[in-house]
Amino acid sequence: MIKQHVLLVQGGQSAEREVSVHSGAAVYQALIELGHEVTVVDGFEGIKVYDADNIDVVFNILHGADGEDGKLAAWLDLEGYTSTCCDFAGSSASWHKDQAKVIVAAAGLKTPSSQLLKQANDLQVNGTGPWIVKPATEGSSVGLFKANDESELKQAVQDAFKVADELLVERFIDGVECTVGIVGDVVLPVVSIEPASELYDYQAKYQSDATQYHCPAGFDESWQVRLQKDAQIAYQSLNINGWCRVDFIIDKHGQPWFLEVNTTPGMTNNSLLPKAAAVHGWSFNKLVAEILATAKVNTGVAHE
Repeated sequence: MIKQHVLLVQGGQSAEREVSVHSGAAVYQALIELGHEVTVVDGFEGIKVYDADNIDVVFNILHGADGEDGKLAAWLDLEGYTSTCCDFAGSSASWHKDQAKVIVAAAGLKTPSSQLLKQANDLQVNGTGPWIVKPATEGSSVGLFKANDESELKQAVQDAFKVADELLVERFIDGVECTVGIVGDVVLPVVSIEPASELYDYQAKYQSDATQYHCPAGFDESWQVRLQKDAQIAYQSLNINGWCRVDFIIDKHGQPWFLEVNTTPGMTNNSLLPKAAAVHGWSFNKLVAEILATAKVNTGVAHE
């Protein structure tokens, strides 16, 4: 392995700053143990101090808009940095959940019906529920609510608009939430999630010890194989490159429903990608090394 000077970008100003800092600490330790020289910076502004000629690779662990909406990828591309970022096109399409759902549906995947809200008055109540209300551009289940009836739906929309400018109101699918990680050409085992409460929200993800994760997943193996294939379809149709995590709900009939893609997944002790990697036979350090190996100078739409 060639020793590299890695610029590790963490923190930032998004709602997921705390998760990013914890992810960054774990990745930093792994990079050091792998023998690399590591410089840690906080957010996008921290990168600008370092010339691309003095950095071998930028390891992006900025969660949320700071690292996943495509703007960072485009800037790194234009400045000539080699980075682990998904390129601009894939990041942008994945970050906007409403756009991602349209793209993967055109590729043949099922995704829950939804409506995009730019203001509370845009809400159209269709059916009798339940529904999921969530930001159209956010991660880590920040601002996620379940509404069982019209009254709860209207309140959930009001509450979610306190943390986001655009919302998705999505039909609730009763099933098992699960995720598939992809690193380069490797599709990792399925992780199924048994949340501490009814909803797999921010608290269940990061603040509860009662949430349980199962890998291999706790359902039929043929369903898992199908889910991995669907994850590849999402990866390809959204023009993802590098590494990501694709989230689904699988209903009681074994039908997968696409939810979203995270182009910079969490790398904390509670994060799902490291759990899947461990079952695949990769240590955390091996996972970090494999992510680092996906790094490149992006050649996406930023050059056009």
